[in-house]
Amino acid sequence: MHTEYDVGEIIEDDGAIYTPFYEVINVLANRQGAVQSDETARKVGFQGGVVRGTTHVQQFPRVLLAGFGQRWFEVGGFSAMFIKPTMHGDIVRIGLQAPELNGDDEQVQIWVEREDGLHLVNGTAQLGDPKSSSLAHQMVLNTHGAEDVRILADHKIGTVTDAIPVRLAESEAYMPTAPNDWYTNVSPWGAPVANPASVPNIAGESSGGLGLRTEGVVSMLGAQELKYVEGPVFLDQDYLSESELVAIGSSNKSEYSWHESRLIKPDGTLVAKTLTQMRHLKKSSPLWADEFPEEK
Repeated sequence: MHTEYDVGEIIEDDGAIYTPFYEVINVLANRQGAVQSDETARKVGFQGGVVRGTTHVQQFPRVLLAGFGQRWFEVGGFSAMFIKPTMHGDIVRIGLQAPELNGDDEQVQIWVEREDGLHLVNGTAQLGDPKSSSLAHQMVLNTHGAEDVRILADHKIGTVTDAIPVRLAESEAYMPTAPNDWYTNVSPWGAPVANPASVPNIAGESSGGLGLRTEGVVSMLGAQELKYVEGPVFLDQDYLSESELVAIGSSNKSEYSWHESRLIKPDGTLVAKTLTQMRHLKKSSPLWADEFPEEK
């Protein structure tokens, strides 16, 4: 028999559902060449190592299950934009606009805020197929390309990878900041399910075929969306992964790419899909040396 998902302490206040405040730990601080390390982060303009966005996503199920119930793992989703860097030691909490649950389809706001009220992450969370577009899809629709793209100049929108076999092992699915029996033992669906933070990883394994990572260029997660179509996603089961480049754009400090990845059963059933924005920092690329000269 499965245990109930332990959402921990949940606070309801003024039409919202919150986790308590907690301290964020940068578990990837020693990852050389990545924006999580102090050395690399300072080279590209941050005060120090930036905590990976999925650290917050690991905590999302606490408020999502409190708000939507376990059906969220079957036909739910979230869309998160990482708008401010999270630093080691920041004190934060997750907030969710309390769903009305008047029907099967609903979308509400989800966010991560610091103790001082600053929002580090803004987004939407959903159950079913609400009429409103998710935050990430709105952003893709507002991406009109860029006249001056250098890092991503050779990439073509509409490129689709071959489908590759993937499987999420229990050892790969462990989430140290949000452990739960459902991820390692029996769930309401029988087998252990994947933490939602790990689903974009397995669904996006094929995205390497898009060639979006360039040697020497520092990239970081800008936005992440997950939509369960026929969930949940189980551990130690065979799936197929395919990815498609859907948009390219540019801002003052980065070029960015959007790719959609799909997780499919061997019989062709679509289980889940993800939408990911990667920011490729101009300051880290020699192609932008004329605008971002190396500091001496």
